[in-house]
Amino acid sequence: MDQLALALNANSLPIFVFGGIAAALGAMLMGVRDLFSSRDSQLMASPILKKLPARIEAADETAVGRFDIWLERAVYMTGMNTSVTMASLLFLLIGSTLGMAVFVFTEEVSYSVIAAVLGIVICFVILSITYQRVMKQFEDQFPGALDLLARAVRAGESLDQALVMIGGSVNDPVAGEFRRIAKHLEMGLSLSAAMKSFAYRVPTMDVRIFASALSVHREAGGNLPKTLERLAGVIRDRMSYQRQLKTVTGAGRITATIISALGPLLFVYLFVFQPEYSSKLWNDPTGRIVLIAAAISQVIGLVIVSRMLRSRY
Repeated sequence: MDQLALALNANSLPIFVFGGIAAALGAMLMGVRDLFSSRDSQLMASPILKKLPARIEAADETAVGRFDIWLERAVYMTGMNTSVTMASLLFLLIGSTLGMAVFVFTEEVSYSVIAAVLGIVICFVILSITYQRVMKQFEDQFPGALDLLARAVRAGESLDQALVMIGGSVNDPVAGEFRRIAKHLEMGLSLSAAMKSFAYRVPTMDVRIFASALSVHREAGGNLPKTLERLAGVIRDRMSYQRQLKTVTGAGRITATIISALGPLLFVYLFVFQPEYSSKLWNDPTGRIVLIAAAISQVIGLVIVSRMLRSRY
C-alpha cells in the first residue's frame, strides 16, 4: 500500500504542476485581455487620464534609450492600462511560465530556457505588430480629422472648441489623442506644450508638421483652415504614393520573403524529421561555423533588401 501511494504521488505530481502552470497562464491571459481593453472606454469611464509617455531627451542617442522610448510609446498607443515596468514583468512572467510548461513535458533545462526566451520574444513581437497596426490606423484617420478641424474653424469655432469636437466626432486612436489635447488645454497647458507632447506621443512627420502649424498659428496667426486642408492633401498624396510603391515592389518583397524562409524551414524540417543529419551538422565545429555564417549572411541580405524597398517620402 505504501509503494502504491508513493507511485500515485509520483505520477500525480507532474499533473498538479501542469495544472498550476495552466491556471497561472489562464490568469495572465485574462489580465492581458483586461490590459488591452478599449482605450476609449477607459478614458470615458474615468476623468483621470492614464500616465502619458515621459519625454526622455538625454537617452535618445543610445540603443537602450531608444528601446525604452519605443516600448513606452508602444505600451501607451496599444492601450495597455499599465506602466512599462509592469508590462515588461508580465512578458517575463509569460516567458517563464512557458519555460516551466516545457520543462514539465521534456525535463530538459535547455529546451525550457529556449522556450522561455521564445515566449518573451513572441510577447514583444505581438506588441510591435499591435503598435504598428494602431499607428497605421492613426495615419489613415488623421487626414479626415484635419479636414473636419479645418471646417470647424472655418465655421466660426475656436481652436479649443474645434479640438473638443474632433475628439467626439472621429474614431480612435485619433479621437483619444485629440481628447487628450483638449484636456491638456483645459487644465491650463499652453498650446505649444500640448503640441510638443502630442508630437512626442505619436512620432510621425505628419503630426510634427501639424503641431508646428498650430503653434505658429497661435503665436503669429494666419489662415489655419487652408493650412490644415493643404496638409491633409499632402498626407493623402503621400499615402497614395506609398500604396503605389507597395504595388510595384510587391513581387520583389514576396521573392525576398520566400528566399529568406527557405533556409530556416529546411533546417526545421531536418531537425524534426531527420535529426541525424541536423545533429551531425550542429555537433561538427565546421558545421556550426557554416550555420552561423549562413544565418549572419541571410540577416545582412534581408537588411539590404529592406533598405532598398524602403521609402522615406
